[in-house]
Amino acid sequence: MEFLFYFIILSVNDYNLYFITNRLYEKINNRASYTVDVDFKEWVLGNFLSYISIYLIYTQQIGKLYNNFDEQNNVYTFLSPIFYFLMQDFFFYVLHRIVHTPYLYKTIHYVHHKNRKPTSWAGRMSHHIDSNLENIAFTLPAVIMPINQYIWMTCLIFTFIWGNFLHDSKKKYKIKLINDNTDHCLHHYYGEKNYNFSYYFNHWDIIFNTHRELKIKA
Repeated sequence: MEFLFYFIILSVNDYNLYFITNRLYEKINNRASYTVDVDFKEWVLGNFLSYISIYLIYTQQIGKLYNNFDEQNNVYTFLSPIFYFLMQDFFFYVLHRIVHTPYLYKTIHYVHHKNRKPTSWAGRMSHHIDSNLENIAFTLPAVIMPINQYIWMTCLIFTFIWGNFLHDSKKKYKIKLINDNTDHCLHHYYGEKNYNFSYYFNHWDIIFNTHRELKIKA
């Protein structure tokens, strides 16, 4: 019963958060509301493994999540979100490159790349297998490194917001060392053989020679 309760809460809140963050993004950028049809059953299916992982981590059956801030020293607590995002970015880069292999791209990942000129809503529009696979990057760091539960939840919500920004092809920004929406929208322009696989930073793409830049007019 506990698992079922957590699963329902996670799925409903996650689904609603998708709409809330996108509506806010539109409001901040003073844009007309974009209508998107997302089936709730498909949404749950696409995030099934994530909800199980979050439940196991949050109930401390796996992972190193901690409740009280004094369980780690202040310096580590302050730096932990940076460690988390760096680790998340590595896992996302690896998994993202995997789904760009010929078989997986043509079988599942092409669904996400139908959005050649994506909007903020495109961040979570994926094949359900693709979603479950890439979402591992957002939960696995909490299994490996100690992180406070409130910081972790904030990081997960920020991942949503960053996804809105990454897929905004209308108002592009160029941010040094950051995988910005100019980089990611260029990624969407290409198909299977691609560039700019990271989520937050450019260093993995630079190291593995998969970074490409698009010059934008000032």
